[in-house]
Amino acid sequence: MGESILATARDGCDFGSNPPASFDPDLQVVAMGDYGSIADVGQTLVDLLEDRMEGLIGRDDVALASPESQGEGGNNWRLTLYLYDISENEHQRNADRQDPEPSEPAVSDSPLVLDLQYLLTAHPSKGGTAGTNKTKEQHRVLGRAMQVFRDNAIVRGPDLKGSLADEENLHLSIEQESLDAVMDIWNTFPDQPYQPSVAYLVTPVTIESREETPVQRVLERDMEQRELASEVEGE
Repeated sequence: MGESILATARDGCDFGSNPPASFDPDLQVVAMGDYGSIADVGQTLVDLLEDRMEGLIGRDDVALASPESQGEGGNNWRLTLYLYDISENEHQRNADRQDPEPSEPAVSDSPLVLDLQYLLTAHPSKGGTAGTNKTKEQHRVLGRAMQVFRDNAIVRGPDLKGSLADEENLHLSIEQESLDAVMDIWNTFPDQPYQPSVAYLVTPVTIESREETPVQRVLERDMEQRELASEVEGE
């Protein structure tokens, strides 16, 4: 199956004061995206790689695609990003609803907060003879891609695409997956030989709810205060 390279070093990552939501149950989700958030995360990651790997590979050499698609239709991607798992963020599963403004008759239901897991794979260049030099070049491409994600472990501002533009930030980290887990993914691609791959976690990704709960204002306290004021005035 070729040379096996698997990064499983989440425990060694240093996120400073901004750890991913999966590690910090107190991390608050402030802003929310729409139903296009998942697609926009993929575009955000592809754009990061395209913008920061010029000189090593071309912009068309990065694809949001399964490794199995490599070579189809004559494509020769050097990097693929494959969304292989989506799960609900366990720490934000019961996130509080946003407090309504006094004039608002309803409050939006809690958003869906997700963790996305991607497989980043480096593919060899087309043509030539397989050997040390070709393998080294493939590893350099993977190493540079990992450097890009490490240097942009917190994605914010203009780097966020589409509906993510209003998000506070996204956190990228190497995901701790066993070799068996990654090989299980590759075993679903029987026609593709294994290529060096790294699993990444992207979080928190939010999808706002369109459902709203009516807010019933409590008026009893105001009435009691008015009655008490009237009694004081009448004394």
